[in-house]
Amino acid sequence: MSQSVPLHDLQRWGRRVGFDLAEEALRPLAAYLDLLMQWNRVMNLVGTRTAEETFMTLVVDSLHLAAFLNEDWTTATHLRDMPDCWDLGSGAGLPGLPLRMLWQKGTYWMVEAREKRALFLSTVLARTPLPRTNVFRGRAEAFMAGPPRRTADLVVSRAFMPWPDVLTLVRSSLNPGGVVILLLREDVRQAPLWIQQTETWNFLATTSYEVGPVKRFLCALQLHSKQD
Repeated sequence: MSQSVPLHDLQRWGRRVGFDLAEEALRPLAAYLDLLMQWNRVMNLVGTRTAEETFMTLVVDSLHLAAFLNEDWTTATHLRDMPDCWDLGSGAGLPGLPLRMLWQKGTYWMVEAREKRALFLSTVLARTPLPRTNVFRGRAEAFMAGPPRRTADLVVSRAFMPWPDVLTLVRSSLNPGGVVILLLREDVRQAPLWIQQTETWNFLATTSYEVGPVKRFLCALQLHSKQD
């Protein structure tokens, strides 16, 4: 596959948003962006139209998520070193594919019901293999039900469904100590619906960052230990 996204541009874009990207991440990230822009011309996978715009407004979430997963809260909450991870409603592979180019712990499943998007994810992985990273084409409910019935240590959700519905969906499928990370445009603690969740979920950690005029949040939640 030809590569039209210069590596030095990726490095420069990363520094503009506060990240010094490792050399080993640049080539797969460039290949992903190149393929995404090719497919986007006929499939409308994302709303952005250039690699730079896509990086600055969408890939940036993955960079912050990778950093968030390396913070001390993961140790304090005993998140497994090699967790079973689910990325629900993966779409065009954001945040999952760039995340796996930076953070490769455990096994990572991207779950996508739409056939063409799932095909895109599989095509990226065929051309740029990432360790223990997989695609499931189908609904999240079917993925979780199996067979075999699956359980998760870590669930990532970005624009999949309203976040209270995500918590309800995955609650019975989390392993003890399992964590849900929500990518949002609000801090869950400021949301009116959060008070209804506090009997079931612990708030673990959050971080925020700005993308243009918009503030975004990563919020990590964990089931109370008394829950099933």
